[in-house]
Amino acid sequence: MTIQKSWLVVAASYMAMLVALLFLAIPSRAQNLQLDLSSKSGLCGGQQCFNVAGLFTTGTKFLGTTGMDNGNNCTPTAPYTNCPDAYSSTQLGLSSTNPPTLTPASLGLPFTFGTVNTTSCGPSTSSVCIQDVVNYTTSGVVITLAPADQTIYSTMILLGTAVNGSHSASITATYTDSTTNVFTQTLSDWCGFGGNSHESIAVGGINRINADGTLNGANCNLYAYTLPLDYTRNLQSITLTDLDGSGDSFATAVTLKPPSYTIDGGTAHPTSVAPGASATATVTVNPQPGYSGTIALTCTISPSIGTTFATTAPTCTLNPNSVTVTTTESSAPTTSLTFTASTPAQSQLHQRRNIFYYAFWLVPGLALTGLPFGSRKVRRKWLPGLLLAVLFYAILSSSGCVSSKQLGNVGTPPGQYTVTITGMDEKGLTQASNPSGTSNTVVLTVTQ
Repeated sequence: MTIQKSWLVVAASYMAMLVALLFLAIPSRAQNLQLDLSSKSGLCGGQQCFNVAGLFTTGTKFLGTTGMDNGNNCTPTAPYTNCPDAYSSTQLGLSSTNPPTLTPASLGLPFTFGTVNTTSCGPSTSSVCIQDVVNYTTSGVVITLAPADQTIYSTMILLGTAVNGSHSASITATYTDSTTNVFTQTLSDWCGFGGNSHESIAVGGINRINADGTLNGANCNLYAYTLPLDYTRNLQSITLTDLDGSGDSFATAVTLKPPSYTIDGGTAHPTSVAPGASATATVTVNPQPGYSGTIALTCTISPSIGTTFATTAPTCTLNPNSVTVTTTESSAPTTSLTFTASTPAQSQLHQRRNIFYYAFWLVPGLALTGLPFGSRKVRRKWLPGLLLAVLFYAILSSSGCVSSKQLGNVGTPPGQYTVTITGMDEKGLTQASNPSGTSNTVVLTVTQ
């Protein structure tokens, strides 16, 4: 019996080791791929993709070097006639690591930048400036992914800008089967956000740096260009092309998101509810090919209504509040959204009399005490006037000396509300942009 147990223990140990080896053999997939454009591992034909010095710490001089913008915001040193501008890594909030990184709060994704110039450089100092920003070219800058990274991605997010006004460029995604997605993109001037298609502000309200190391007063931005990729094909390369020949379009970093998921909010049933009633909607989480994971779901309501003595905010709940997607999923997982409008509290009328109320009645009372009750003739003479005075005071006291206030809570105010459902999986991966015709929101109305 003891020998049999020993063999069972040994067998279990071997089985555990086998399972562990199997898991070790499976490569772990990163949440995002941050392209290190300064790498020489085949990304740009073995060369650095960066070809402009555009990132400097505040206080660093780069006179005599071609920057991103040939501005005149400082006093150039002879023989130089202008002062090129660049991004201040300090203003952007880049990390002090090498290479530096940045996770913009507006995007929630990490990006890898080129090495920052932290010492004065350029011909005026005989120190070579580091090239750390990609300049779009008319022939196209081709960024080829390493073979191990040529796989499926759902989204490309490129950080960059245009200078000397907005400019036209193209961003081409080429797949391993030679198919392409071409995005014709207008890039806003770094100090004038145009709100172009696919464009948002990654880091805003910053000052750019002058070639003498000082900051100028312009209010500028770093932009994000979020582009949907074909998540049924393996991405091979990215090409950045200057379409207007200006030479004034730049990229600073690129991050690729792996297969993700979209959230379809569905339709509320019913679409209108009275205070105290609820509506429900079936929310569907649609995984993209190749995605698996557990997604935590949250809901928010807009407009935001504060709960006070007069109003009570509506509520939303999700049941369940997380779903799990597996590679063998036969149908998209769902959850139930419940929106509830709060019931009004009972109200009452509160009357408050102030001191003048009693004063009004005191006057005719004193008048009555002083009324001459002598002869009948005298009483007839004073009585009509006194009665009119009493009536006058009564009118004044009932209207001017009593304040009314409605007490109670109206519950959820009537109007249209939008419930937004968002997700985050255990690797920190958020949902991708919804396909045309769908939304991760549910719209409903609270009636009177």
